Order: sequence, then structure tokens, then C-alpha cells
Amino acid sequence: MKNQFFLSCLAACFMTSPSFAAETDKSPLAKQMEAMNNAFKAFRTETDPAKGAAKAREAQAAALKSALEVPAMLQSMPDGPDKAKALAEYRRMLGKLYVTLCEVEAAFLDGKVDEVAKIVSSIKEMKKAGHDRFIEEEEK
Repeated sequence: MKNQFFLSCLAACFMTSPSFAAETDKSPLAKQMEAMNNAFKAFRTETDPAKGAAKAREAQAAALKSALEVPAMLQSMPDGPDKAKALAEYRRMLGKLYVTLCEVEAAFLDGKVDEVAKIVSSIKEMKKAGHDRFIEEEEK
């Protein structure tokens, strides 16, 4: 009886923990951004050109999928020209990021691993600008 009570309490604590809730409540955009960030972290320190190029392609795929989503900040905007412009800007920024990720892939394929470090710094700037523009303060 005590074991059942203990297991029930443990299960309840696990189910209501923030980490569990965060895993099940992720939006499709959050999942793609996480996949892109994981690939970014992997390729920015990669020295093997083939592995680096593969990780760059993973980031590219996530960027394309992200461009099809709408950030929560924009979802809450009323329909109209301002929202349309903001969505176009969001997609433009992700398009630029996609092109830059293609440059990372090309640098790896050309064996210019040292060039990747230069491109990574521009990606970090893009990431910061995008998050500043499209993530509300409370979400950051």
C-alpha cells in the first residue's frame, strides 16, 4: 500500500514538473528552432568537413520548416498590413539565414573549416536580431 502511494506521488510529481510540461507543450516552431540550434552547436566546433556539411544541412532543413511557421508574437497580432509586413520580415530573415547556412555547407565541402568560424559569428548576429524582433520579452 505504501509503495503504491509512493509511486503515485512520484508519478504525479513527474507529470507536473516543468521539464515534462515543456517537452509536451513545444510548438512546431520551437521544435524546429531547437533542431536548428542543436545542428548549429554541432557544426560550429566540427572539424570533419563531411560531418560539418551534414549538420549544416540539418540546420538548413529546420530553417526552411521554421519559415513556414508563425511566431507566437505574430499570431497574437490583429490581421492587417502590419502583421503581413512582420510575417514577410520574419520569412526574409529566415531566408537570409538559410543562405548563410548554405555558405557554411559550402565552406565545409571546400575543406575551409576555418572559414566556418567567420560565418558562425554572422549567424550569431542573425539569431540575436531575429530573437530581438520576434520573441516577446517574457518568452526570452
